[in-house]
Amino acid sequence: MRNKWESLSRLFPMGWPWQNEIMLTAAALGLSALTAMGLFLSRLTPALNALYERTYQDELVLVPGRLVPPYPQIFGNALLGFGLTALCLILLPIGHFLWHRWGARSDYLMRRLPRRQELAKRCITGSALLLVITVLMGLVMFGLLFLWYQAATPAGHLPPDVWARTGG
Repeated sequence: MRNKWESLSRLFPMGWPWQNEIMLTAAALGLSALTAMGLFLSRLTPALNALYERTYQDELVLVPGRLVPPYPQIFGNALLGFGLTALCLILLPIGHFLWHRWGARSDYLMRRLPRRQELAKRCITGSALLLVITVLMGLVMFGLLFLWYQAATPAGHLPPDVWARTGG
């Protein structure tokens, strides 16, 4: 019986190590998610700590009227890793085409096939699918970190315009 993942090989150039490409992209997405959480927490933790003040009895007391900065200011460039992964996936079809051209020397045969777009399909489709997954994962991370921002901030200490500086 044929492995269900083998149908993915049709999205990549013949002979290309497509399993490695998928695994490296998954690793890059995991690293990007961890980086996003780390950058986000490095800004959120001091902002939340600034809401509290120590009393003479060495107790932490929530100061009324203090607000955390708006979400875009705390979020910052947390999606930088996803952007770098997307940039690599945008440039990867060039490597796919060069694989056909120089590596396997199959570009001439691919152009002679009845479906002439097969070469372009194999060079672009796999990377495009991985790029869509990267963008979706970045959007999910943006939403999860926003929920974390709202849940971690004590009631009454969110700014009136959470989306300040974004035009939202």
